[in-house]
Amino acid sequence: MIDLVENEDELAIAETAAAVLSGQPPADRWKQCAGLGWLALALPERAGGVGYGVAAQIVLFRELGRALVTGPFLANALAAHAALESGRADLGGALADGSVRAAWAEPAPQGRVRYWSDGEAPGCVLARDLSGAVRLADAAALTTVGIVRGVDPAYQLVTAEIGQADSLGESLSRYLTTAAQVLTAAMLTGIAERTRDMSVRYATDRVQYGRQIGSFQAVKHRCADMAVRAEAAWAVTSLAAVGLQESLPAAAFDATAAFSVAGDAALLNARDNIQNHGAIGFTQEHGAQRYVKRSHVLISSFGTTAARREALLTAVSPW
Repeated sequence: MIDLVENEDELAIAETAAAVLSGQPPADRWKQCAGLGWLALALPERAGGVGYGVAAQIVLFRELGRALVTGPFLANALAAHAALESGRADLGGALADGSVRAAWAEPAPQGRVRYWSDGEAPGCVLARDLSGAVRLADAAALTTVGIVRGVDPAYQLVTAEIGQADSLGESLSRYLTTAAQVLTAAMLTGIAERTRDMSVRYATDRVQYGRQIGSFQAVKHRCADMAVRAEAAWAVTSLAAVGLQESLPAAAFDATAAFSVAGDAALLNARDNIQNHGAIGFTQEHGAQRYVKRSHVLISSFGTTAARREALLTAVSPW
């Protein structure tokens, strides 16, 4: 039997992360979060990590999604693991303590790669190619070709060419890609949950025609749908995380499913949240629009939505 309920340690991680992210100015978050060991949460203790698994990581990344935290948390966590597995302990340690920043890159036309950047140059890049193989490249091997401003003002899309890079092998590449999908799904779940909570709070506080707007059928039905999507996203993400942690045969399939379900939940909930807030939700000054933009950035990873759904529909689930 697979237990998807968070244990005491995981609940403590969530509580601590929520407290830190709610009270820390955005400019100071990277340094403090790295100092708390968040980038090394799933690394073994012998390598200076905390020693938890992916099931604990998703609890943290859900909070990162809820708070719309900017920074290469995903890339650093994965790159630190890759560096240690490749025998590069010094680089792994630097990635784990945040002194070196990483990027997760996806394939682009003409053999190039693309990655999202928060404006800080990465010290290394994990680059996935069309075959699914992942390479680890140092910053010196990168040549920037172009930079495009993203829909989310916190990020820009960088296109680059990679010279010399270390091939990480089939098994490690598969693990990194699966983990990347699971952790991104956790961030998307956090967005789905936060926008759900924003809508419920506003629907309770906002009064029109002498009644709370949450009593209006259109609003309460949207909030109910948002709650169902968020619960489904967390359930399938938790299943994928446990499967990866326990090396179950369905891990890769479940990771793709989690990414797809959580992506839909985040984007649809973020859109409904704007509708529930009415005219103010459409303004630049209100925070609701930020969740839509961040959802688009996260969903753009790992190919197109259509390609992911086709892969799920044509695959035979190991379950």
